[in-house]
Amino acid sequence: MADRKRVGIVELARSLGLSTYTVSRALNGHGDVADETRKRVLAAAQEIGYTPNALGRTLRRGRADTVGFLLTPSPGGLVDSYFLPLLTGIDAVLSPAGYAVLVAGAAPDEQELETLRRLVEGRRVDAVILTRVRVDDPRAAYLRRQDFPFTMLGRDGDRPGTPFVDADHRASGRAATAWLAARGHRRIALINTPEQVNASRQRLDGWQEALAAAGLVADPAWHRCGDYTARSGGRQAEALLGLSPRPTAILCGNDEMAFGAAEAVRAAGLSVGHDVSIIGCDDIPIAGLANPPLTTFRTSLRPFGEHLAEQVLALLRGETPPSHLVLPELVERGSAGPAPVEQG
Repeated sequence: MADRKRVGIVELARSLGLSTYTVSRALNGHGDVADETRKRVLAAAQEIGYTPNALGRTLRRGRADTVGFLLTPSPGGLVDSYFLPLLTGIDAVLSPAGYAVLVAGAAPDEQELETLRRLVEGRRVDAVILTRVRVDDPRAAYLRRQDFPFTMLGRDGDRPGTPFVDADHRASGRAATAWLAARGHRRIALINTPEQVNASRQRLDGWQEALAAAGLVADPAWHRCGDYTARSGGRQAEALLGLSPRPTAILCGNDEMAFGAAEAVRAAGLSVGHDVSIIGCDDIPIAGLANPPLTTFRTSLRPFGEHLAEQVLALLRGETPPSHLVLPELVERGSAGPAPVEQG
């Protein structure tokens, strides 16, 4: 039997005594090839191990039938709890339309940009979905220069024209802080996601606005940034609890950091939800199973993925799809409550 790794369309055509044109038409299901010939070609292809040249086919057809999903994992490898529902929604829309999803992960540096260049300039994808979008994101700038179709989970500033799907982090930061202030909290800290991420800037604005509305001062010492991981949340919470006076509430930029902050509160001999209230963001599946259950903002990520995929399909049709800005829902649980009574 022929080497299954090296048999191409020329060898297949030669073995059948047919032209490569006829064999190609038969393999791609064109109607101008007789049924008997098509069956003979398909049977022979299976028998001798014909392997199509994917890159050549992509170049000939002008498309890859693939959408790149550029994943920027956190230092803790946060993928499953956050991104899987998103990817499920993306695939649910793209797969029936004939597109596969190629997940490419790289650290947010030159390696990430090089990965993106290989996907785009190698014609391996027809469009790109960016995640964890940063302010003045170099990936978005590159794709705009290339005039390449892309959409974003998040925003790189307030630039018009590029479609995005995002939670309204400014509104949720404002709502969480106002919720705590209405329950008597006067020392409300914020452990934010990385500073360069646009969502972090928006959340910070909302926190500052709500504090000002409540007549409270947004002390810079009460705002810290983690890296999405529980370890960073614990480390930043430990520093906040070392302040005098310490905070009575901590708003966290995601649930993983909130879990870490809760552990730091317990390690300090304090009670979560009584001595120190904690609010997270994302409502990942284990949030309701924490002890106490985590108060957090719910964003349904599968619909986010569906919106992103629909935007991609619209871009590939030459259309300009609308963006989606969604207000998360505050899910009240046991990790947050009234401010503790101060002991004089």
